[in-house]
Amino acid sequence: MSLLRASALEWSVGDRRILGPLNLDLELGECLGVIGPNGAGKTTLLRLLAGLERPSAGEVTLEALELSQWESRARAQRIGYVPQLRPMEVPLTVRELLVSARFPYLSPRQFAPSERDFEAVASAAAEVGIESLLDRPLSQLSGGERQTAYVAAALAQASDLLLLDEPTTHLDAGNRRRVASLLLGLRRRQGHTLVVSTHDLRFAGRLCDRILALRGGVVVECGAPDVVLVPEVLESLFEAPFRLWEGGDEILPVLELEGDGQ
Repeated sequence: MSLLRASALEWSVGDRRILGPLNLDLELGECLGVIGPNGAGKTTLLRLLAGLERPSAGEVTLEALELSQWESRARAQRIGYVPQLRPMEVPLTVRELLVSARFPYLSPRQFAPSERDFEAVASAAAEVGIESLLDRPLSQLSGGERQTAYVAAALAQASDLLLLDEPTTHLDAGNRRRVASLLLGLRRRQGHTLVVSTHDLRFAGRLCDRILALRGGVVVECGAPDVVLVPEVLESLFEAPFRLWEGGDEILPVLELEGDGQ
């Protein structure tokens, strides 16, 4: 069953086309990875799928209804977005961040969160294991803790579809593993539909059902990880050599510098 569909999707700035044309069907319960070099259009694609940008051409539909036709609160109840870049100084505690994610469920005459909202906050915090951080200011958290808090906020929003832009960027190996395990658990336990843009190819290969490879806003390849994460596709995508790591199943870039061996 198709949950989200992009048809002939394009986004341009003036005469410069940044993304597209692109067609995409996202199935209910699927995890789609989006990879590509810097400037490939990954963030633009996620913002279009979230309804935060209007397409220059084509359309995005959520359950067959074009995104612009969804009332903003109803759309926010269905789609959660975790951006890559956020202000470093956010004057909120973790609890306040999670409560703010419940805004789509407040009625026009409701001035305070309900018991149901606080239950959603508590459930999201427990799901990601940050109950002990709820009263800590976001500014006092580590990078991994902050990222986990923003994922928890998306969960508190109770959306079917989560769009995550570079969720492991700037995280050390331990925190990357923690976030990856968290997202994998969400799929297994709650059946969330995920779209995750990432530069971490190993992360994408372990987490995703399909991987969309973009370069210059154009689809280079889309398919299962074992179809996309192969040297010939990655070399075309990143214009860099890749090889299969000896004794394993991991594709790694080959670092070759001018003057090596001379």
